[in-house]
Amino acid sequence: MAGRLPLDRPPRRAYDCAMLNTAFRCGLGIALTVLICASASAAPAKPPTIVLVSGEFEYKSAETLPVLRKQLEAKLGAKCVYLARPADPKAQTIAGLEALDTADLAIIFIRRMTLPEEQLAHFKKFAASGKPSIGLRTASHAFENWKEWDRDVLGGNYQNHHNNKLATTVRVVPEAAGHPILKGVAKEFASPGSLYRNSPLPSGSKVLLMGSVEGKPAEPVAWTHDYQGTPVFYTSLGHPEEFGTEAFDRLLLNAVQWALAQPVRKTEAAGAAEPVGFRRVGVADFDKLWREKRYTVLDVRTADEFKDGHIPGAVNLDVLDDSFEKKVAALDKSKTYLVHCAAGRRSATAAAEMKKLGFKSVVDLAPGFNGWKAAGKPVEK
Repeated sequence: MAGRLPLDRPPRRAYDCAMLNTAFRCGLGIALTVLICASASAAPAKPPTIVLVSGEFEYKSAETLPVLRKQLEAKLGAKCVYLARPADPKAQTIAGLEALDTADLAIIFIRRMTLPEEQLAHFKKFAASGKPSIGLRTASHAFENWKEWDRDVLGGNYQNHHNNKLATTVRVVPEAAGHPILKGVAKEFASPGSLYRNSPLPSGSKVLLMGSVEGKPAEPVAWTHDYQGTPVFYTSLGHPEEFGTEAFDRLLLNAVQWALAQPVRKTEAAGAAEPVGFRRVGVADFDKLWREKRYTVLDVRTADEFKDGHIPGAVNLDVLDDSFEKKVAALDKSKTYLVHCAAGRRSATAAAEMKKLGFKSVVDLAPGFNGWKAAGKPVEK
């Protein structure tokens, strides 16, 4: 009928109001959604829970892991739980492993334990949970009743270690230099611990650091591994003298952030900017200190070796000479000394003697003059 609207269509005014009402509701819904999402993203992230487990005596993890715990809490804002094996070496138990059930990351430093099955089950459950793990040094042979742990979970192949007296030099694998775990880690540094033999690794393990000792093939000392889709990091480093050094602390802090899928941000490692105490370093760190021209270089080789070539500005004091102790005792014990020999053995002896005499700060060049010369560093006669 002319002048009338179809029966299935409301009057225009009512229709327009309905459309406006619908549009308003949609717009309000979108705005609320955006607001909720923005609020959620602005909410502070829940701090990750990290469980650190000490279960060995050889490398003093009962002393070093609590220090690491404080670093993780202070520098990364993590909530940390520390668990330890009883002081009795015969004890084969660790209380409180239920904490692994709610952990976001486990850091494991255990050696040759035969845990009760109900306790070992917590480690197995955690490994299968899809949450990351970090293994330190003896973690490669952590469990006597779960030997597959090393190869399957850590991606390792532990086969004992080289002689403790051989100086270990650690170097970044060139192909891995851009890996987040290596951010800010020196390309070369010394390790005071013996070099673990882990070659060959399973095909899925990706090597980040290699270690070498004189006369032996290089060995992997740090790598990542994928266990059933879960990221795992392991390093055979972890000697008590490594904790507190710039390279090792940086490596650990980076590894924790990487394992938690966090951006690896620059955090101040615990290592002091000034050389304090007794440290063994690689050529790069030794060279950096030498170039500052503030420290005395002590060449503890023989006089003949010194004449054949030495680091510019070095002072020769033969550690094997009977007069060494008397001569070195006359030096200012409050100053820092950069010490080296040919390959790292005699300088280690000299550093130990200087420590006994009351010196406060000695930096020992682990690869010795041979490593310095091979790296193309300055030499004079």
